Amino acid sequence: MTPTVRRSRRMVAAVAAYLLLCAAAAPAQSELVIHLEGTKLYHRAGCPVVKDGKGVMALTRAQAEARGLRAHADCDPAQQPTGQKDPSAKPAGPAPVVYLDGSRYYHRKSCKELGADPKSVKEASLEEAAKSHWPCPTCKPPIRQRPGGPAVPGTGRRGA
Repeated sequence: MTPTVRRSRRMVAAVAAYLLLCAAAAPAQSELVIHLEGTKLYHRAGCPVVKDGKGVMALTRAQAEARGLRAHADCDPAQQPTGQKDPSAKPAGPAPVVYLDGSRYYHRKSCKELGADPKSVKEASLEEAAKSHWPCPTCKPPIRQRPGGPAVPGTGRRGA
């Protein structure tokens, strides 16, 4: 192999490494955003402005910026002051309370399946009740939300 071929292979390898580093440094450019046609703004998926999904187009952030679109101020994390929560996040309310009657189900307070004896009915948090009881099929109480993402990273499944 001649020195010129070796030098050009090294140059190609260096350029490829540089491009890989640049791509890794800007992952937000490949983030999918939503453009509401007829406007000059793009939105994140949780933005209430594009909630109905009518007249919208999905594209990458880089494509949106190349078209001259700007980020919507209410859903752009770069424009939010630090410490401010995501506007699409639901506010944390009081923990849901459900009722246990000794069966394998947990219930709403108004469920007709709860026993007539108020002494046999116990109040419990949804988190605790859902670990050992099923939701009542009659009153359909709230269901405990599982943590986001798979328990076994990279597999898409829960548990081992």
